[in-house]
Amino acid sequence: MKMSERKFQLNVVLDSFRNARLDNGNLIIDEYIRGYDELCIFFDMLGTIFGFITSDVRDKIEILQHHRKALNGDKYNTLQSMFEFEIANDLTAANTKPLSGSRTLLRLHRALAFTALFMRKLSASSDAERSGTLASEAYNSTLANFHPWLIRKAALWAMYTLPSVGDLIKKVAPESGTKEEASKMLIEVVEAIDLVYNDTEEQYTKNDLHGLP
Repeated sequence: MKMSERKFQLNVVLDSFRNARLDNGNLIIDEYIRGYDELCIFFDMLGTIFGFITSDVRDKIEILQHHRKALNGDKYNTLQSMFEFEIANDLTAANTKPLSGSRTLLRLHRALAFTALFMRKLSASSDAERSGTLASEAYNSTLANFHPWLIRKAALWAMYTLPSVGDLIKKVAPESGTKEEASKMLIEVVEAIDLVYNDTEEQYTKNDLHGLP
């Protein structure tokens, strides 16, 4: 089954990102992947204009899954064990094949900042507002800093075709739920993602890996 054929479930995103965190600030990579796998469905719901995000995210999920299934898969159980293994074996460079887990997850980390900010803006806006404006604001504050000019221009132009906030929230609402319930859960999801993002940011800073090419 293709991801786009599945029904997006906010509760899966919430559960996976909550479960990803360990008490010591470390992260369980399988849960991180599970949360991102569900977020791909959210990106699909936004239409083909988000293909530049969805395709890249899926490629990187596959790389992390490959590492988890490979001979040294146990070294990729948590974020810190992955860092320790790749740093010790000089595997963080961009020219390794497959690409390093550290470099791969850094790209997902950056996209997660956009996702959380966009969702936060959605949860705090009125139904009549344009979600495209909110997406553009979130993009300019996060992912745009890492994209070349042509991609930025194309992305910002395409985002203005997104529907109203009310219509978009209806799409993410549980089948048996309401828009109000969906907005409330969006806030919970953002809070869970923010905690994971902050832990990840701290780990990349601690290990001096923010500058991976």
